[in-house]
Amino acid sequence: MKKHWAVVLPLLMIGCTEANDQDGADGGVREPDPVPVVTPAPPKGTVSGQVLTTRMEPLSGASVAMTIGSATAEAPFTATTDGAGNFTFKNVPGGSQVLVTVSKDGFATLRASATVPSAAGNVPLDNANANLGAITLAETKSTVRFTLVTPSGQPAANAQAYLEALPAGTLAFNGGAATAVSSVVVAARADGQGVVSFTNVPAPAELARIGELGAEAGGYRLWVDPVDLNGDGMFEAGGYTRKFEASTLMVYGSSQLIKLPLPRNDAGSVDPQNPSAPMGFQVVATNVPSLNYVKLADNDPAKAQTELLKRPVRNMVRASTPLFIGFSQPVAKDSLLAILTDEFAQKKLELTVTPNATGDAYTLTPAPGDLKEGQEYNLLLRATSMYDGSVKTWKGFFISGEAQSPKPLQVTSVTYQDSTNSGTLGSLDPGECVTLHLSQSVLTNTTAKKLLRAYLTPGGVSTGTSVTPAAPPSADVCVGENAATLKFPINSTDFNDVTSRFVFAYSGGTSVAVGSTSKIQLRFEGFQTEELQAYYETPWGAPIASTTVIEAPITRP
Repeated sequence: MKKHWAVVLPLLMIGCTEANDQDGADGGVREPDPVPVVTPAPPKGTVSGQVLTTRMEPLSGASVAMTIGSATAEAPFTATTDGAGNFTFKNVPGGSQVLVTVSKDGFATLRASATVPSAAGNVPLDNANANLGAITLAETKSTVRFTLVTPSGQPAANAQAYLEALPAGTLAFNGGAATAVSSVVVAARADGQGVVSFTNVPAPAELARIGELGAEAGGYRLWVDPVDLNGDGMFEAGGYTRKFEASTLMVYGSSQLIKLPLPRNDAGSVDPQNPSAPMGFQVVATNVPSLNYVKLADNDPAKAQTELLKRPVRNMVRASTPLFIGFSQPVAKDSLLAILTDEFAQKKLELTVTPNATGDAYTLTPAPGDLKEGQEYNLLLRATSMYDGSVKTWKGFFISGEAQSPKPLQVTSVTYQDSTNSGTLGSLDPGECVTLHLSQSVLTNTTAKKLLRAYLTPGGVSTGTSVTPAAPPSADVCVGENAATLKFPINSTDFNDVTSRFVFAYSGGTSVAVGSTSKIQLRFEGFQTEELQAYYETPWGAPIASTTVIEAPITRP
């Protein structure tokens, strides 16, 4: 029998695109149709809870609002509790962080936050739940009163006060990490008798019942603003804050008498003589440190008297900068007396005094051009405390100048006392007093072997005459003045020996006609350079070199 073999040829099918050149030939390989990918919907969950009174009674009709991130008003989550106090939000995206606000008229508001589990399972689908558990709200139908009086016993009429009752709600029995906050804050003003009434707050018994122990005990936190009885900007009583435990008000009643504290703004400041006591009425801030060197010494009385705190460079104020004085207590209106004098306390300079709105800081502005760079000026203050009526005085000095711009020392003028008892008028005669005025107030050293020497040129005192610093008040017979002659006496022991005036008695054998050729030289050549602490200094703290020679012509008195 003849056998037949079947030959199977593979058939290759190639998808081709239609010809686009109209020649009948395929134009290329056709791309396969895209296959759609099915993405599973995000898992969804629920948020639920039960709203109760603090007596664990269901609270129906409570409003519940939920926010998810930046949820818009177009799709709000809102609900109302049913007769059993329950609520449920469905279709909440898994992993969402939610904020739930529960409120009802006559009750406190509670805000709780929770996270919907992100594994809101696929089997079974949409089964994740954030259960807030039992939410309790305190009733706000009670009144708590406080009677406020000032330190002088006056009713703190019209005092502004605030009361926070907390906790005003609780969150319990939730199965996750939900947290909640609930408090009631009420503002009120005291009446004419100082009684401030806070209405629509939870009762003390209710807060005591739902609060914890110790620091978490239920209660009230009271704030009272500083009290200005007559609206003059001066406080009769300071601010006040305290937490009252609800259990305390249950025992002593819901009305408490509170004596407000004395107003003060020197918290943390102490008297160096009595560290356990507040400093009281003092200068606590100023750009004239010599007025306040106790503070600069870190409240060390011994250190406060050191010369370092009274050096001129520590008390330098720019000529264009006003003087600023800050007190620990407000100053009674118009009671501040501020006097600015020259170095010798003989001339009073113009000074504009401007208080701030609360009366505890002042700006003192000298007249333009009155202050000369490098010169010393004295500042005298007298003020009455608005709080306790105490009166205090302060005396200080400062140097007018820019600390970073030292100036060279010069003799600005040389004058003498023309005596009518002997000698010739108009001539410098033996025994007459010569005064040298310097361009700067020099920090002096009065050690005998370091005295300055003055020379008359040409001729005259060839060996030099000892020159003495003459800072007021001076008992030097050459100057002929004492404290009684000074208009505004300054105790020179309060500050370092800083002066711009030096004196000596002319000891030449003959009279010298005063003219343009007659000059007085001031030489610092007597200093021993190896004794570094013996140098005179400029206000900028620069030692005056032993080679320094300055001079000026003698002028008629």
